[in-house]
Amino acid sequence: MFALSSGGPYGLEEMVPAGGPGLAILVLAGMGLVWALPYALITAELASAIPEEGGAYRWYRAFLSPFWSFQFSCLDWITWILDAAIYPPLLAAYLLGFFAPEADRFAAWIVCLVVIWGCTALNIRGVAVVGQLTVLLSALVLAPVAIMLVLGLPHVSLSSLQPFVAEGSSISSALNYAFIFGVWSYSGYAGLAYASEEIVDAERTYPRLLAIILPLTIAVYVLPLLVALGATPDWTTWKAGHFNQVSLVLGGTWLALLTSIGAQAGNLSLFNGELLITSRLPYAMAKDGVLPPFFERLHPRYGTPARFLIIQAIFYSAVTYSFSFVEILVISTWIAVPSYILLFLTPIMLRIRRPELRGPFRIPGGFPVLILCAVPPAAIAIYVLLTVSSNEVLTGLGFFALPPLLYAWSKWSSRRGANQGDAHST
Repeated sequence: MFALSSGGPYGLEEMVPAGGPGLAILVLAGMGLVWALPYALITAELASAIPEEGGAYRWYRAFLSPFWSFQFSCLDWITWILDAAIYPPLLAAYLLGFFAPEADRFAAWIVCLVVIWGCTALNIRGVAVVGQLTVLLSALVLAPVAIMLVLGLPHVSLSSLQPFVAEGSSISSALNYAFIFGVWSYSGYAGLAYASEEIVDAERTYPRLLAIILPLTIAVYVLPLLVALGATPDWTTWKAGHFNQVSLVLGGTWLALLTSIGAQAGNLSLFNGELLITSRLPYAMAKDGVLPPFFERLHPRYGTPARFLIIQAIFYSAVTYSFSFVEILVISTWIAVPSYILLFLTPIMLRIRRPELRGPFRIPGGFPVLILCAVPPAAIAIYVLLTVSSNEVLTGLGFFALPPLLYAWSKWSSRRGANQGDAHST
């Protein structure tokens, strides 16, 4: 859960020069309350009511038509795939930033390929291997963060939050980037629900996990950035991998090396975990017959969707060469917005249309509290949707075209299979 919902503060550095130090801290802290908390509560209720493999796909299918549940599930799926594509470049930035700062883009891509295909091989071996590795990686993520906080708290000062907005940026542009980073940082809470049937007593375990992870995530984001602003005040030059420099200032080479390892562990853990999630959604949809049987076929030895994992690896290999970290981040967040809005409305629709779907956990307070949980994050999502630049919109529209094409292909495959079956019977 920690790996999917956070993975540490690594990657947030570019939020500061894009938005401004004061705005970055305010948005990260504020979104922990107005975005992450409602998101966690809504996810907890849905996972408790429908603890089935497929996560959001199962939730949408409970009250939407087959066509629209397919469309929004595919958008959610594409979002997870693009989000996973963020982490190999981030890992490469930290690794090369410490060991080979003059390395070119091709060298970074080679590192990405090693990560992509190595994690794919691990995921083919199954959830147990992924889970065991994630426990180790999470410890490596948190160790340097804890040391940075101990050494860096004396450097924390409110004066480091000035200026509030980055000079030369409009409030609208700065706020848009800050919200995009905020949405990305706090949007992993529904991920593990895609593997609900592989969680012991998911109806009760999932809400308890969220209650632990949410405050931990907010602290892991906000406190290290405050320390970084105090220890390295020239925030205009920050880029991905800057926490290496913060550690170098605070503790020297040994802490910088540990931080580099922690960042690589966090990005590796996130990517490894998200491969698990993105492979479960098409498998669940194929089992329901809404995707071709090709996606349902499992590895004969490990019982994993190996074919789709390999297809994903080929996609990631191309995307990480063609797009930068920030470009992938903006595009994936913009594409995710319709799914986020629907997710925030889903518990309201389920209580109206399917009142019998009630699990051990339910958001207290009835519809007024439920609406209060849904409206603020939905408003943020709509703001991000309307303020993204035209370049990202045009790229995103290409991805929006994929779900209808996949749906048409699925229907054609089903009809073709049925016709072949009839011909064979004849």
